[in-house]
Amino acid sequence: MRYSETERKKRGKRKKKHYFLNVSIAILVILGLWFLGFRSGVFDIHRLDVQNNVHYTAAQAAELTGVSIGDNIFRTRVSEVEERLEKDPYIRSAEVEWDLPDGLAIVLEERTENILIEYAEGYIILDFDGEILRLTQEAPILPIIVGLTPIGPAPGTPMKAEEAGQLKPGLDFFKFASEHDFYIKKLDLGSVIPRAYVFDRLVIEGDLGNIEKGMNEIKRVIADLDSKGIERGTLSVGGNGTCSFTPELR
Repeated sequence: MRYSETERKKRGKRKKKHYFLNVSIAILVILGLWFLGFRSGVFDIHRLDVQNNVHYTAAQAAELTGVSIGDNIFRTRVSEVEERLEKDPYIRSAEVEWDLPDGLAIVLEERTENILIEYAEGYIILDFDGEILRLTQEAPILPIIVGLTPIGPAPGTPMKAEEAGQLKPGLDFFKFASEHDFYIKKLDLGSVIPRAYVFDRLVIEGDLGNIEKGMNEIKRVIADLDSKGIERGTLSVGGNGTCSFTPELR
């Protein structure tokens, strides 16, 4: 269909009007969303929901986020919040998500206090991975490793010792014992042969790998000794995991 010059001009004007109308509507929508999101307070943070926290209370964990009540949720970068949380020695990982319209959902994976190590100024508290959680002068009730010489211990860093070849096997041994529900009170890595103390004077002596191999037999022998009220002596573990008990003479 052909249009006259006048009709073409009218159609062009109508297109321009529609174009400017659409642009105006888009601008108004953007301004409305901007006002709703950043100025109205609808999306201000009022809730920080913390999950899986054990060491920290929900309030303490929320404080570590660096987020304040009233902060705008869209101005809060969850990746930065996660980084701040994961700087804490007790927090292995953190996942943070917006919980619209006014909250943050925070899921933590915390580290656990598993082991003590003596050092000149007190005690170092570690998890099974060897991460230093804190330093203390008063020891909590935890299994302890003695016979190591710590190097520059600081919370939030991996444990280092002059006896580097003994540290990891010691940590792995405690983890193995814990997984097998076998409590070791103290592990002495300073002697020629490692010595694991079940009680103050009941000792398992042998290579840590051999002790792990013979764990079931060791548990059976310890249970038998315990039923007889015997809490003194040495249980020597051989290369194939077999063990022999030598009572301590009173």
